[in-house]
Amino acid sequence: MMRKLSLVLGILFLFTGLVLIFQKPIMGYLVANMSEETIQKPNIEKAKAATDTTFDFKEVKNISLQDVINAQTKKKDVHAIGAISVPDVTMQLPIVYGISNVNLTIGAGTMKADQTMGQGNYALAGHNMNNDKTLFSPLTRAKKGMKIYITDFKNIYEYKILDMFIVKPTQVEVIQDQADEKLITLVTCNYNGEKRMIVRGKFVKKLAYSDNKNYFKISK
Repeated sequence: MMRKLSLVLGILFLFTGLVLIFQKPIMGYLVANMSEETIQKPNIEKAKAATDTTFDFKEVKNISLQDVINAQTKKKDVHAIGAISVPDVTMQLPIVYGISNVNLTIGAGTMKADQTMGQGNYALAGHNMNNDKTLFSPLTRAKKGMKIYITDFKNIYEYKILDMFIVKPTQVEVIQDQADEKLITLVTCNYNGEKRMIVRGKFVKKLAYSDNKNYFKISK
């Protein structure tokens, strides 16, 4: 009896250890697949009709395996309103409406309800999974002068990165519009989640999506 119990406990400890070791790679794989699926199904009307839409950044929590599993069950209800690409750091994500936990497990969430691409200060939030590949993690390699492209699948809006800096979570003024400025502000956590890393870009030009699809790897 004791031998069987020891065997069962040993298997449980082994399984738990394996889960802990491979948790981040598993999360990264699942999130990347959800991002790719969502970017292929844009629908602004359905996106804005979601019942869990929120723009309260104080409600955003660090992503967990349970969040990823939960998003897996709800991903069919998440639709892209656009896409973002930063080619120099190999980042491409769907832009989703609002910053609910599910949305931020899948893509880059809009931080204001009424913002418009190419106008004002277009603010997007995304998780830093500290893996250099998933969601906003690649932005840790961003540098001044790199290009950011966002699209509504009709036009592409090109921005040039001006600055990267760290702020406190309470410094929400970074996403506010600035007089006579057309900006993009990307918000993510720093390496330990205590502060926020900001990537700020300035609008350069608008391009026709049909003639410049090469900025995005999308089948649409």
